[in-house]
Amino acid sequence: MILQLLTGIHNLTTQLFGIFISAFFLGVKPVMKNFGKLLLFALVDVFFYWGINLFTGTEFANQLYPVLVHLPLILFLFLCYRYSLLSCCISVFSAYLCCQFSNWIGLFALTLTKNPVWYYSTRIAITLITFFFLFKFVRRTTQTIFSKENKELVIIGFLPFIYYIFDYASTKFSNLLYSGNKVVVEFMGFAFSIGYLIFLLVYFKESEKKSEIRQYSDRMEMQLISLQKEIEQVRNSEQTLAILRHDMRHHLNLILSMLNQNHPEKAISYIQEIGTAYDDTIVTRYCKNETLNSVISIYKTRFLERNINFLPEIYVQKDLPCPDLSLCTILSNALENALHALEHTSGEKWVSLHIMQKENLLLLEIKNPIETMPKFIDGIPISDKKGHGIGTKSIVYYVQQLNGQCHFSVEEHCFVLKIILSRCI
Repeated sequence: MILQLLTGIHNLTTQLFGIFISAFFLGVKPVMKNFGKLLLFALVDVFFYWGINLFTGTEFANQLYPVLVHLPLILFLFLCYRYSLLSCCISVFSAYLCCQFSNWIGLFALTLTKNPVWYYSTRIAITLITFFFLFKFVRRTTQTIFSKENKELVIIGFLPFIYYIFDYASTKFSNLLYSGNKVVVEFMGFAFSIGYLIFLLVYFKESEKKSEIRQYSDRMEMQLISLQKEIEQVRNSEQTLAILRHDMRHHLNLILSMLNQNHPEKAISYIQEIGTAYDDTIVTRYCKNETLNSVISIYKTRFLERNINFLPEIYVQKDLPCPDLSLCTILSNALENALHALEHTSGEKWVSLHIMQKENLLLLEIKNPIETMPKFIDGIPISDKKGHGIGTKSIVYYVQQLNGQCHFSVEEHCFVLKIILSRCI
């Protein structure tokens, strides 16, 4: 009587374990509503399985277990919670794999005691302990892993799937595992070796990607620091200019004194010195936003040094609908790209910049002539030259961070970049 009771409790706890852990592995939230849904499904599935058990016998029902329990569970998770079918399969296979903790420890207890009561008692206890551990410490990890793309999911689910097929083929549908056949016994070692090699290859590729992202992040940080320094230099120039203007009366009095003392050469030299000081502090005022003025002034000078005609039209307020530094990073990368594109061209050299603020929107358009058609992948221009293409990635990155939109195109032999930024919430 006790053995039958323990057998029933064991079957029930194992089935509930598989259903709830499969759901929580996927990321189903442990709230009362979901507990109710899963419990209702479990009750229906348990009665259905036990009904088949009564009519067909335990052995036949156990062989149909994947069709009677696992398949309905996969479909339930797929239809009810809208997870991908592949994720649902891997989650169920992984939960099945986790049942082996209680199975092995239960067999160990049976070997020591030779008493099936201890086997089922141990399995029930270990099942509950395993459930607590997986729920507490593992489910958050699996819900992140099982939300990966299908390509990664296939690799993640390889071992649980192989074990699932192997276990049913060698123990449930036959006794191959206990026949002593070396091929069967060594199969899981073979499967684990393949899984490990695949993992190494994937890990290497992911490591390379992380390294590339880290290098890109470092370059981005250096670029931001450089831009901040340039903006700071322009602001220092503005302060110097303010001082020069304030001291202008003193300069004029000193020049007049030199002329009255018949030292025109000293007066001329002093005027030239003041002129040089003013030249170093030229910051053209394009709009009411000082940071934007600084960046445009920096690139105005760079374009003039390379004989490139710069045509800015700026219509913005003092307060922009997005962070000044982010906008200036986007703008500096776009202008830098235009500068590089025109440096080695033999035709027309000009860059037009239009920035317009309309309520909570900021519209940017940068245009420059090109000689060769750039390559596009997914609407984004790419460069085959080493070290190039970082500016474009930076633009896309910061526009996405600001929940904006950017569009690269070629119109009438001109490269055109259009960006829309909205107020950040």
